[in-house]
Amino acid sequence: MSQPDQISIQHILVSFDETQAKAKRTKAEAEALAAELLEKAQTADDFSAMVHEHSDDPIQPDDPQPGVYNLLNHDVKGQNFQEFMMTLNARAGEKEQELVTKMEAGQIDQAALESTMNTFIEELRAEADRFAPSLPHPRSAMVSAFGDVGFDLAVGEIGLATFDADDSPFGWHIIKRLA
Repeated sequence: MSQPDQISIQHILVSFDETQAKAKRTKAEAEALAAELLEKAQTADDFSAMVHEHSDDPIQPDDPQPGVYNLLNHDVKGQNFQEFMMTLNARAGEKEQELVTKMEAGQIDQAALESTMNTFIEELRAEADRFAPSLPHPRSAMVSAFGDVGFDLAVGEIGLATFDADDSPFGWHIIKRLA
């Protein structure tokens, strides 16, 4: 069966104290909770509410659909999150070099450089906030369990990426394919 070029998934991260997420539970407790949440998710009316309540990933309280990632499959070309962020970083570097050149020429002082650069960085952050959520991530840039599970799910189906030090190092992921 061939996989789609792009998918959208939503997930609940169930982590434990020995991972980067530093959740306040043991590995055994996390595994048991992940199994319980997977079972509940299969019949839940509101997966987003479950993400808000249970995910160990940072979530904005007002986000109507937290934990969503759009993924590009292997070898699929197109603008993606990583390229977008590299472009923004390059623009910041160019702006900084422009301002340093002006400062060295005596056209601005250090305070003006810092103020202008801070304003420019805030503008770039606002641009990132507007566009980044809709941009897909290359499958290879994410933990491999996201793609390994997500691309094999049918739309609306829910699966589990089990903890693995290499493929799912943050813990267990209950993954729902949205599109």
